[in-house]
Amino acid sequence: MEAPNKLDAPDWNREKELFDLVIQMGELILVNGGEIYRAHETMLYAARNFGLTGFQDFIIANGIFASVIAEGHVYSTQIRWIPLVPTELCRVEAVNELSREVAEGRCTPEELREKLQSVKTMKASGEGLQILASGFGAASFCYLFQGTWADTAVAFGAGIALYWFLLKVLHRISLPKIMETILSSAVSSLFCLFAFRLGFGDDLNHMILGAIFPLVPGVPLTNAVRNLLENDYLSGLVRLADALLTAGCIAIGVGMVLTLGRLLGGGF
Repeated sequence: MEAPNKLDAPDWNREKELFDLVIQMGELILVNGGEIYRAHETMLYAARNFGLTGFQDFIIANGIFASVIAEGHVYSTQIRWIPLVPTELCRVEAVNELSREVAEGRCTPEELREKLQSVKTMKASGEGLQILASGFGAASFCYLFQGTWADTAVAFGAGIALYWFLLKVLHRISLPKIMETILSSAVSSLFCLFAFRLGFGDDLNHMILGAIFPLVPGVPLTNAVRNLLENDYLSGLVRLADALLTAGCIAIGVGMVLTLGRLLGGGF
């Protein structure tokens, strides 16, 4: 005789499919730089709309632990590891919009599955625009740090070189994030050093300060502080460690170039 609390096979499979969709929504938010509370609320609202009334989750910066309880029994549990990768806020925004559609009943599970697959490959802009934006960002921060117009022009070129190298070279080979950051900061610093040695720019420090700013981990650092203020110490420390490690790698890349410059050509 079948146990009274046991779900039928069709119900079981359907519930697991819906559960997987809910987890995918939270995963996409976290992996692309979204806040933990946003991932939690998105998953919670989607689970309620899909009828997963026993949904429970525990989220940290690099992991999702979730289960569904029915009639007093845990019948499905998922654990997802979330890598700390570059931020894609356009994907977070897209998942937020999908969450609203689900909450309002305008998106079926089948439609949601297709749309989530599209979100996974979504890009905010083309590589050319990202490279150009890096140049303008570097130039703006150089000028903000009291660099001259000549320094700003060099920083603009360094920002262009930085993201060209990052997108066209480093993203096409498999390297750890640490090495990518060190090499990227070294390339932008090397550009500034060569320009300065050729007589372009007035202050090497201002040029390098602006050039490396596109690499600064602003979003992870902000999220880390937010998590710590919300007493989520585990997630805050994970993101803070990632931000500090990135900052340290930037400093290593700059230091390598400046040291090499002094050894080969004397002082600045």
